[in-house]
Amino acid sequence: MEIALIHNNSLELGPMGFNVKYINADLEDLEVEERITPQSFSKLPIHFSDGLTHLLPIEKVVPENDSKYHNVGNFTWEIIEEDGVPTKVLLTYPITDKTLEEVKELRKQEVSPYRREKENTTISVNLNGTSVEVSTSREERLLLASKLSAAPGPHNFKFKNTWLEITTEELQTIVTEIDVKVQEAFDWELSKLQEIDACETIDDVYDVVIREQPETPRRFGLEENE
Repeated sequence: MEIALIHNNSLELGPMGFNVKYINADLEDLEVEERITPQSFSKLPIHFSDGLTHLLPIEKVVPENDSKYHNVGNFTWEIIEEDGVPTKVLLTYPITDKTLEEVKELRKQEVSPYRREKENTTISVNLNGTSVEVSTSREERLLLASKLSAAPGPHNFKFKNTWLEITTEELQTIVTEIDVKVQEAFDWELSKLQEIDACETIDDVYDVVIREQPETPRRFGLEENE
């Protein structure tokens, strides 16, 4: 449950959890004599002796909405009374429609993180009849580029558990194939951004496939036996 501290019909604290330290500090600032304890939580609403200060439970009203199409705005608040005595604070949250451009920008934010995943992978490179797995991570690319510019080959390289002596030309082949894979990821990112920009409706934007789902393996021979 969240609570609000009301003083002289003003919202002093809240919405917040039952934080004894913060509430008591505010009571001191307001020159209210009483203090609360952790056990006071079960006694809400609490009315202090000055007649102006009240610790009240909060009720939130959030109209039905769909986060794909709507925004929940900042609340307005009012004190609910019974027989002239404050009993709770009502928070009402407005709902507004998302614009097409807003949804486009939100979906674009999903593209770059997935491009980084596609950029950082492993590829198979054939070196003189031997297939090796090479990381396309930025750290690996920097290491290979540094080695390529530092000295002529041959170079001793460890690919997972396989040691190979590779020439400068073979090292250049690795760097080139990594560059091709990385460029594919950036080309993919650009195409997705362009696809989103071309959408004419919000539903069109959500229909853009950014993260491909893995295919579900087909089940053979089970349906007949079930």
